[in-house]
Amino acid sequence: MASRGGSLGLIARLLLLQSELCQVWVAAAVFSTSDFASSHSETTRVNPLLSTQAQGTQMTSQGQTSPFKPFTLGCGRPLMKIIGGVEAQEGKWPWQVSVRVRHMHICGGTLISAQWVLTAAHCIFSWIEYNVKMGDRSIHRENTSLVIPIQRVIIYPEFSSAIIVKNDIALLKLQHPVNFTTNIYPICIPPEAFIVATGTKCWVTGWGKTDPGAPSVPTDTLREVDQHIIHYEQCNTMLKKATSSSHDLVKRGMICGYKEQGKDACQGDSGGPLSCELNDKWVQVGVVSWGIGCGRQGYPGVYTDVAFYSKWVVAVVNQAPRSSPLVFLILPLCLL
Repeated sequence: MASRGGSLGLIARLLLLQSELCQVWVAAAVFSTSDFASSHSETTRVNPLLSTQAQGTQMTSQGQTSPFKPFTLGCGRPLMKIIGGVEAQEGKWPWQVSVRVRHMHICGGTLISAQWVLTAAHCIFSWIEYNVKMGDRSIHRENTSLVIPIQRVIIYPEFSSAIIVKNDIALLKLQHPVNFTTNIYPICIPPEAFIVATGTKCWVTGWGKTDPGAPSVPTDTLREVDQHIIHYEQCNTMLKKATSSSHDLVKRGMICGYKEQGKDACQGDSGGPLSCELNDKWVQVGVVSWGIGCGRQGYPGVYTDVAFYSKWVVAVVNQAPRSSPLVFLILPLCLL
């Protein structure tokens, strides 16, 4: 299906050249788009830790404010129900967004409230202003979709890619809240203690590559692939066997998905949701993070475990920081 990265200039060329490993510029910090000069010539540098000075609340579609909570009543229930298909139908995944630079699709993301999007930390590059596109399954069609600039980017403080990608999660604050429609609707975020059972059938969605050997160009239409949940212990066993390695590649805070028939996320799907329907609600259990190739037999796809970071997500959304510094790193990533 799709990937994790892609940007402008040198970054884009590096991503196109890499098959399993690449180097990208990543901002391991929290920053606001107001920190960027229009020429990108300088950046305000401040404390990388989340500030507790600014009280932030979620703006609902009715213009009221209320605390953000996991499993709220108004999440995870699409107003339009459609079943089946490889190409996702309009309104089936109304929380799916495209994280973009200008008109270029970089990564997937998920609407979790009226003003917040969840994505992967490795999708965030330095010196770039982002927007998100939502409300349409087409990656290119503009007249029926909504495009909103990103006001603030918040990366998990301990995100790293030393040897492997860890803590691969980030939040994007939209410039303004959105109104919910049949094609724009938030998914539910699981509470911290939530554990999805091994073998649960879930779905990964995105605009990523459909052929691992093809160029890193997104598909026009949102696509869906079912995956079965594998917890990190079993995932490690599978990856060790497949790679003849003695090292644990999958850590706590990660979850895996696997499909025997070679279905998987791929380049361009990074940051998008792994979603499960539980008790008539759709819950985002994972964020597309990394993998070894795409759809290879015996190689599960690796996702950030959203429940593991649920407490952090809720804290950030309910108490958004004013600012933080940019810390730029060149990181070797094994990306889908």
